Amino acid sequence: MNLIKKIFAVVLFLSVASACTTMNSVPLSNYTVFTEDLRRDLETANIPLGKVQFFNDKGINIRREVSDPNDIKVNPEGQITMSNGKSIQTINVLPFTPGVSLGSDNGSIFVSWDDTQQDTKGMKFNLSGQNYFLDILPNNKFEYKDRTFDLQGGNGSRLFVKKDLLKQVKNSRETLKGRKVNQ
Repeated sequence: MNLIKKIFAVVLFLSVASACTTMNSVPLSNYTVFTEDLRRDLETANIPLGKVQFFNDKGINIRREVSDPNDIKVNPEGQITMSNGKSIQTINVLPFTPGVSLGSDNGSIFVSWDDTQQDTKGMKFNLSGQNYFLDILPNNKFEYKDRTFDLQGGNGSRLFVKKDLLKQVKNSRETLKGRKVNQ
C-alpha cells in the first residue's frame, strides 16, 4: 500500500510541476541556444545572420517616462510646469517572440522584434562565454531606439534559434590520430 501511495505522490508532483511551468520556460524540443560556435558554423556555411530567425528565451519589459515638449511651460518666476503631466511608454517582448538581426559586430548582435519595421538598430545582445545575452546598462537601464529605458524584466535573456536551423549547417569533424617521425 505504501508503494502505491509513493507512486501516486510522484505522479501528482510531476503533474503539478509540469502545470506550473511558465512562459519563460524553454521548450527545448523546438529551440536551442544561439552560441558563438553556431555563429561561426553559419558564417562558414555562408548563411548571413539576417536570414536567421531569432527568439528570446525570457520576456523583455522596458519602460520610460516621457513628457510632451509642448506641455512644458516656464512661468515668469522660472518654475517649470507641465500642463498634462507625463506619459509612460512601455515595451514588452514576450518569450519566444520571433526577431531578426539588423546588424552585428564582433561579439554583438542587434535583434529587432518590432513588426512595424520602424526599429532600425534593434536590441543589443552581447557575447558572454558562448551565449548572447541582452545588453544591460548599469542601474538596470536599457538603450533602445536611441532612448534610455528602465529594464523591468528580461535581465539574462538569451538568443535562441529553432533547431531546424541546425539542419542547414553541414558540420564535418574529424579526430587526428597524430603523426610519428619516420612514418
